[in-house]
Amino acid sequence: MKKIDAILFDLDGTLIDTNGIIVASYRHAYTTHLPHLKLSDQAIIDDIGPTLKTIFSKHTDNPSLVAQLIETYRTYYTENEKKYHSLYPNVTETLAFLKKQQIKLAIVTSKFKEAAWPSFTYYELEPYFDAFVALEDVQNPKPDKEPVEKALGLLGFPKNALMVGDNQGDILAGKNAGILTAGVAWSIKGQAHLEKVNPDFIFKDMRDIIKLIN
Repeated sequence: MKKIDAILFDLDGTLIDTNGIIVASYRHAYTTHLPHLKLSDQAIIDDIGPTLKTIFSKHTDNPSLVAQLIETYRTYYTENEKKYHSLYPNVTETLAFLKKQQIKLAIVTSKFKEAAWPSFTYYELEPYFDAFVALEDVQNPKPDKEPVEKALGLLGFPKNALMVGDNQGDILAGKNAGILTAGVAWSIKGQAHLEKVNPDFIFKDMRDIIKLIN
């Protein structure tokens, strides 16, 4: 295998454990605007990955209601996220190693930057990264290849890049862009869910990335 010279990471569920606040925010939005909709936590978890607009549009075809659901979700998330999120084990250690190896790093998220930035900066991750691609930066979010290609362009079009994520959409976006892909076994949807789209690697610990580079 050729040396990897760039790694693109999804953020939520990959580097930062935000699963608790995500589920709670969906629950609050549904209770507020769609009280008749009875979804289990697992059903909410199964939806995680696509954009909020895509997910909420599954439950109503009313654009105004979708907008209200999104606003309620974001407000609750912003007001409560610090009580829920945490950095996954060995993230900082691994990013520091990659930076020392001069491997270019980027975030590719399906969230708007305004929503993703607080937790990203809370853990002081910004010094490790060379690019940050959020939802407003593209026309077509993951699993489309556009976010990955946008990040690769910002990194100077590295020759051998790897996309790492916790959802099938992350893997598919990397594949659609023609780069290597890896799923993280700590995905809330489980390793088997990721294996259905055949990533090149499955990481069971962030330090597995160090092993791969070495």
